[in-house]
Amino acid sequence: MLKARFMTRVLVALASASFLGCSSSSSSISPDGGAGGSAGSGGSGGPEVSSTDLQPDSPGNMSPDTGGPGDTAEAGGSGSCATAGYTLCDDFEGAAPGAAGSPWTFIMKGAYTIAVDATQAHSGTHSIHAMATAAAGYAYIQETKTFPATDFWVRAYLRLQALGGHEVYVGADTAMDEGTGDQVRYLNNMGGAKIATNRRAGDRAVTSATAIPQGSWDCYEWHQTPDGVHVFFNGKAITDADWLGAQPTFVALVFGIERFGGGMVGNIWIDDVAINSAQVGCN
Repeated sequence: MLKARFMTRVLVALASASFLGCSSSSSSISPDGGAGGSAGSGGSGGPEVSSTDLQPDSPGNMSPDTGGPGDTAEAGGSGSCATAGYTLCDDFEGAAPGAAGSPWTFIMKGAYTIAVDATQAHSGTHSIHAMATAAAGYAYIQETKTFPATDFWVRAYLRLQALGGHEVYVGADTAMDEGTGDQVRYLNNMGGAKIATNRRAGDRAVTSATAIPQGSWDCYEWHQTPDGVHVFFNGKAITDADWLGAQPTFVALVFGIERFGGGMVGNIWIDDVAINSAQVGCN
């Protein structure tokens, strides 16, 4: 009799343990962060974290994606505009020049061409590509949103190929109509493929000893002040290209290629352009 009662109590205890979910294995951790919960169940196991919310910032370290050093340039790394916060910054991954939302327009003369390009990019997958023929002409993107101005910084990544004679790649204008008014040329080639500055009024040029690289993406910066232009290349001041003297008020900025004489077919790609009241840098 006593033995029968004892066995009955044992069976009841075992049944209760099974009903309460007890087992000899340790409790599991589910994808939603809670112990014993199921993924996407909406239970009390903690907030659900999807695989897209975690990115490897460094080997062995998984953290929420906030633009850490493991991210690509397009996602906020070197040179990009994703989290820049500058007066203007464009990596040409969004609206094309001339479209709603873009601060740029295309301007061309002669048989020169300029367009958004998906074959070359400093960051992301797109850049602006301007191509010169063997004749004179120009093809630019033009920006007026941040003007009029007399004191500002400009940063851009440029890739040049097949440079010719006297050419202009970057400049600031005193008139909206390209070719009229004055122009200070921030990146100018006087025929020797050296970094140079030039001014339309008086056609005075200052040529440095630094060669303009071809076939590589390089960082160029210019500081325009009321008293002159200061040039930087890949983070280094190129003082022998500085154009000093009283400066006008500018109403537009242009990037592209302009030739005043003949030459071979030439190309320039433009990416990650930033304009700011303080130095942007090449990072």
